[in-house]
Amino acid sequence: MLQLGILGLPLSGKTTVFNALSGSHAAVGDYSTAKSVNLAVVKVPDPRLDRLVEIFQPKKITQTEIEYVDIAGLTRDASASDRKKEAAYVHSLRQTDALLQVVRCFENPNVPHPDGSIDPKRDINEVDSELILSDLIVVENRISKLDHLIKVTHKDQDEAHLKILMRCKGALEEGIPLRAIDFTSDEKKAIGGYRFLSQKPMLYLLNLDEKQCADGERWEEDFSFVTKTSQTSLAHICALLQMEIAGLDQADRAEFMKDLGLKELASDTIIKKSFDLLGLIVFLTGGAPEVHSWPIYRGITAQAAAGEIHTDIQKGFIKAEVVSYADLDRLGSWAKARDEGKLHLHGKEYIVQDGDVMLFRFNV
Repeated sequence: MLQLGILGLPLSGKTTVFNALSGSHAAVGDYSTAKSVNLAVVKVPDPRLDRLVEIFQPKKITQTEIEYVDIAGLTRDASASDRKKEAAYVHSLRQTDALLQVVRCFENPNVPHPDGSIDPKRDINEVDSELILSDLIVVENRISKLDHLIKVTHKDQDEAHLKILMRCKGALEEGIPLRAIDFTSDEKKAIGGYRFLSQKPMLYLLNLDEKQCADGERWEEDFSFVTKTSQTSLAHICALLQMEIAGLDQADRAEFMKDLGLKELASDTIIKKSFDLLGLIVFLTGGAPEVHSWPIYRGITAQAAAGEIHTDIQKGFIKAEVVSYADLDRLGSWAKARDEGKLHLHGKEYIVQDGDVMLFRFNV
């Protein structure tokens, strides 16, 4: 399951964003002093899956899911006990696939900014610097241990690993996030176990008030500099309004959004941005037993995609029957897709496309 970690400074609206995206009711305002992590699993809406349900009339429907992880706000000059708590929160963030940094842009005299003024660029720099520092501490500790180990073992692989870590250290000391470094696939594999925070894809989320949201595109233009680093993206939200919308039932929600001129929930926008940021696409499987959506990384082969369903299917892969969602939607059945010549048989090296509807042939 895809995990997105939500982070930001205290009183940036992180937990309000969490509630808006997940439909949860976590306590807001004082969560920066909370002792736990908020978690919520959200089903990813996909009209294509709904259409396949109409076509196949399955007994079971399985949607793609995302888990949001909301940690307490990062604090400077924290006490020793608070630093221990933050270390536990940071560990939770390290397990995520991508980070969503909530950036406070809204003014609210009833919720004063800890620094006494609203300065989104300053806040972005502070959070980014905290992540870089956290990674630097990990790197320096590991380098120290490796130095000692190499003196004893003299292993080439340890020396090669040390060389990669020294490269990481140099970048981090210059304030460069590791996502900006062009590592080779072997280097990425070598340091993957550290789950460096500054290496994770980052979605910067500008938290605006209702008035600011009317000019949301201009806000994004003003902060487009954050996307100059690879694996970064940018979006905006009025979290307070979106949390209110998320708390409404379906009928009231549709009416409320119509009155506000909103065509899409912010939660849907964030999911799409997150998928694009991570390079994810979806393939679908369908039949009377079950209709299922499967998120995979762009560029994956048919055989690798089969492994998402079960390793036995991947090992015994023979061929994949594939029809595009657009063709299946238009024709209305698997049989008609075959009759019209829209059902194609592909081998193990076929690159799966977004929206492919697939049936795998395999030997056990």
